[in-house]
Amino acid sequence: MFKINLRKIKTMIYSSNNPDIYVISYPKSGRTWLRLLIGRYLSLKYRLPENDIISTEVITKKSDLPIVSFTHDGSAMLDKKKYKELSYNKQVYVNKKVILMGRGIKDTLVSAYFQATKRINVFDGTISEFIYSEEFGIHKILTFYDIWIRNQHIPKSFLFIRYEDLHQNARSILTKVLLFIGETNIDKNFLYNSIEYCSFNNLKNFEKQGRFDDDMLKVGNINDTESYKVRKGIVGGYKEYLSSENQKFIDDKIKEYKFKFTSFNKLNEGRCEIK
Repeated sequence: MFKINLRKIKTMIYSSNNPDIYVISYPKSGRTWLRLLIGRYLSLKYRLPENDIISTEVITKKSDLPIVSFTHDGSAMLDKKKYKELSYNKQVYVNKKVILMGRGIKDTLVSAYFQATKRINVFDGTISEFIYSEEFGIHKILTFYDIWIRNQHIPKSFLFIRYEDLHQNARSILTKVLLFIGETNIDKNFLYNSIEYCSFNNLKNFEKQGRFDDDMLKVGNINDTESYKVRKGIVGGYKEYLSSENQKFIDDKIKEYKFKFTSFNKLNEGRCEIK
């Protein structure tokens, strides 16, 4: 039976097709959690329907804020692009504001593997093969970050946040994000409510219940916990899945690329214009 995706329809109706702000992330870096945190806060502040919270373009427009859009910026696994096909040209973000969300490389790769094999079915192989692959593996994620290290000066305002920091201090990071997208006079009660609402256990239950009529939070296989969108919700869970050889291979490639997340913070010190 044909199923209508209400979120996509709402987004088409309300979207300007020219967002003011982009939230960019490599797949499985925690963006759904951030999306729901933003949406829940705005739904409370502006008394908007709960079903709008997953439609960021819709809810930011209804809140009379700059239009915010989430994107993987060409790295989506469904596209199956090899790492050499990722574009270094980011002129599309000139005069835009960009939030880049990062996450630990190993945790991202493990989470991406389960997304690829148990939810969107774009890969059929072992986790080792996944890590080595040009379409999904370590070269692709490091190329993605290298592109943004080199292009972080392109947007008019750039904010880098990490999944791990959101875990450690959700109130601080969410406040920073809300201010960056133009929300002022942050309400602490709504902030606390949003964080509690978006707790791991709540989101896991929402997914089981089908609370939101959207594929983004639809269980792959209700009897397979690895197929859930909200899968583990922990930092450092990769140790359960990656062999010592896998971990060494990843670490060696990180050194080869000379990659550090601090490259974002150092080069953009003082550039995150919060208005």
